[in-house]
Amino acid sequence: MDQDQDFEELAKKYPDLMQKSQQDYIGVNAGWYTILDVLFEGLSGDVERARYSLKFALENPDNKYIKPIPELEAALADALEKLPTIVQIKEKFGGLRVYADGGTEVHQAYINFAAAMAARTCEICGNPGELRDGGWMKTLCDEHHKELEAKSSNRKR
Repeated sequence: MDQDQDFEELAKKYPDLMQKSQQDYIGVNAGWYTILDVLFEGLSGDVERARYSLKFALENPDNKYIKPIPELEAALADALEKLPTIVQIKEKFGGLRVYADGGTEVHQAYINFAAAMAARTCEICGNPGELRDGGWMKTLCDEHHKELEAKSSNRKR
C-alpha cells in the first residue's frame, strides 16, 4: 500500500479523530503506519467504548443493568470533547512527532509510547530499526540503511 491508501484507511477507521483533527496528510513513511493505527485506536478508545455502550442500551431498552440513555449520551459527548485535535504528524530528526491540542494525560501517554515505538521501527518497512546518521537522521533497519548508504555513495561519485 502507498501512503495515500494508508492515510485513507486510517481516516475511515477513525473518523471522529480524523474529522476533529482535519488532517489530510501524514508526513511519515509506511513503516510507521501500524504504530499510528495503534495510537489512533488508543486515542479513540473512550469514544468507541461510549458509543458501544449507548448503542447497546438503545438495542436493549428493558435491561435494568444499563445506565440511563441520557447519561450514556452525555458520556459519549464528553469523550468526543476530550478527543485530542491532531495538529501535525511527521518525521523529524529520525523520530515520530505527533503534535496535538487538548486531550488527556492518557492521550499524551499514548502519543509518547508511539514515539518510543517508532524510535525502534524502520520508517520504510516497519521491521526493527535504529536511528542512523548518514547526513540525514533516519530510523532504519539494516537492509534499508544499506540501501540508503549505497544510494548516497553513488551520488558522491
